[in-house]
Amino acid sequence: FEAAFINDYYNPKAKNRRDRDRNLYVRKLELVPTEISLDQLPKSHRQIIFVTPDKDLAPKAATEQILRRFIGRAFRRPALDEEVEKFTELAMFARSNEETFERGIQLAVTGILVSPHFLFRVESQAQPENAERIQPISDYDLASRLSYFLWSTMPDEELLSLAAQGKLREPKVLEQQTRRMLADKKSQALVDNFATQWLNLRNLDEVSPDPKRFPTFDDKLRQDMQRETEEFFSAIMREDRSVMEFLSANFTYLNQRLAEHYGISGVKGEEFQKVSLAGIPRAGVLTQASILTLTSNPTRTSPVKRGKWILENMLNEPPPPPPPNVPELEEVAKEKPGMSLRKQLEIHRESPTCASCHNLMDPIGLGFENFDAIGKWRDKDGKLPVDASGELPGHQKFNGPIELINLLKKKEPQFR
Repeated sequence: FEAAFINDYYNPKAKNRRDRDRNLYVRKLELVPTEISLDQLPKSHRQIIFVTPDKDLAPKAATEQILRRFIGRAFRRPALDEEVEKFTELAMFARSNEETFERGIQLAVTGILVSPHFLFRVESQAQPENAERIQPISDYDLASRLSYFLWSTMPDEELLSLAAQGKLREPKVLEQQTRRMLADKKSQALVDNFATQWLNLRNLDEVSPDPKRFPTFDDKLRQDMQRETEEFFSAIMREDRSVMEFLSANFTYLNQRLAEHYGISGVKGEEFQKVSLAGIPRAGVLTQASILTLTSNPTRTSPVKRGKWILENMLNEPPPPPPPNVPELEEVAKEKPGMSLRKQLEIHRESPTCASCHNLMDPIGLGFENFDAIGKWRDKDGKLPVDASGELPGHQKFNGPIELINLLKKKEPQFR
């Protein structure tokens, strides 16, 4: 609809030409409805406004009831009396300016949703008697930690109810709730967020293998690579498998495109399915194309990146930053064309400042040299045969990725 003044104002005798033809316009139009009953509100509104004022319930009392419940959900803990009072005053201020009851609630809800207690996970606890001792968090804070870790969202009613009873921290209850939450479809957030963060899968979109050297690589293959690792992580989690299977599992999840990329037959269609790796030189996440690709350079593999990634993400042994003014490996390659990557790394390690870290990183990375920069198996690097043998500290020798993975499994206390 439209609101306007339909009578034109025209005065041709006015001395000032600007005054001869003047028009009035409606600048603002605001519709203020009358108070409506609870059953007339939309269902989404009734989830917040569960009572309305009537002859037995004053507007302020109704507002307090609504906001106390809403604050408890928004702040993930019981609302404090002073919080209810503060936001009730905001709603009642709107009422004093002839706003409707619903409009007052809307303003108060807006205030709650910009509060730090909603936007951040504020953990409040009493001042400890001994500052040097670790203090337990409250059941409500535990509910939030659990929910945001597993679901990436606020606790549900069951968690908050157990927190209110002080039962959530009980070991059996905590385990039961963890299993319940992992079985819920909302736990997909753990795969989407935690797994992609821990394994650096978020960086896969930034990797751009050289299209001339790797013409089969495209965005669809990139997506399939990430999907494999996500499906694998989900299976380990939902089937309650050992965390060590991230290193050694003899299965993965593939569709036809990725199976062909791996040289595995018998997988048909776009849907991902569980595939046995028996008799195939792959195991766990370290031989999955997603990890092998994001730890490579655009034109070649990078044993340094692969070794560093495993030390950081799997063994919790991050190497220190490289010292300044150390020549890049590419500079060695320019001086010694035709030299194998293994030999280039040996020259790179001749510097004492480099050797301390590279003696750890390089052997691990070289153990995966049978996989090219996009995770395909190879026996030759160009014209040179691949040598994937090596030795870890403590005279632990290996030849190839599976033998290396078996040695890494012995570091279980370090595996994170």
